[in-house]
Amino acid sequence: MWKSLKWHKNDREGFFRLSASEKRYLLGKTLIVTLTLDYFFYKSFWALLPLCGIGIGYYLMEKRILFQKKKDAAREEFKELMLVTATGQKAGYSAENAFLSSYQDMKGLYGEDSSVCRMLCFLKSGRENNTSFSVLWKQMGNMIDLEEIIEFAQVYEISQKSSGNMAAIMEKTAHIIVQKIETEKEIAVLLSARRLEQKIMNIMPFTIMGYINITSPSYFQGLYYSSAGIFIMSLCLLVYIGAYVLSVYIISVKI
Repeated sequence: MWKSLKWHKNDREGFFRLSASEKRYLLGKTLIVTLTLDYFFYKSFWALLPLCGIGIGYYLMEKRILFQKKKDAAREEFKELMLVTATGQKAGYSAENAFLSSYQDMKGLYGEDSSVCRMLCFLKSGRENNTSFSVLWKQMGNMIDLEEIIEFAQVYEISQKSSGNMAAIMEKTAHIIVQKIETEKEIAVLLSARRLEQKIMNIMPFTIMGYINITSPSYFQGLYYSSAGIFIMSLCLLVYIGAYVLSVYIISVKI
């Protein structure tokens, strides 16, 4: 059974929509971060209000990272779709029917709610409205902002007009995506140590402050209950946030 579309064709976040469990995870993580910052830097209920602004920024950043992971997964699923569709064409299917007939295979591999199944639902819905596949692929590439799909849409349109070998084109597309994914995996391995260092450095200030709070409970009292202390802690918080954002940016390598 084909799943009905529940997202608008120009709504990128609707395509890479978050599940209820993912939303709960992000909200819970944001709440923990906000309460942690309040405890270590202010220890004040009233400080939670301005810290909510930082919490919102953290939520949006984590949401963006999660969407990027979904895009990476969509790229790999698109690669498998190209391989399956090329096989279908060799079996005698037309390009359009080869795409649509691969739905059950993609559903079995990735699940009904996967990105590739939503792509195929979009193609099926578009064909029922008498929209050509070349236009649909172009719309999809622009909608989800995936470079491989945008380039494939251009090649598909040219090949369709010139009656090119679509099976060979899709195999070539899959090969290019495989090379890119393998390169990304190699870079991820090289950066794994740096990612671990980043996580350790992110929690190190709180580990030190927590140790001091346990061994010398009155050590930070002057910073929490005076104007000068609050100013100093706010400055330290801004420095920490700047360092955290910079570290996330540095390890986010794009090919």
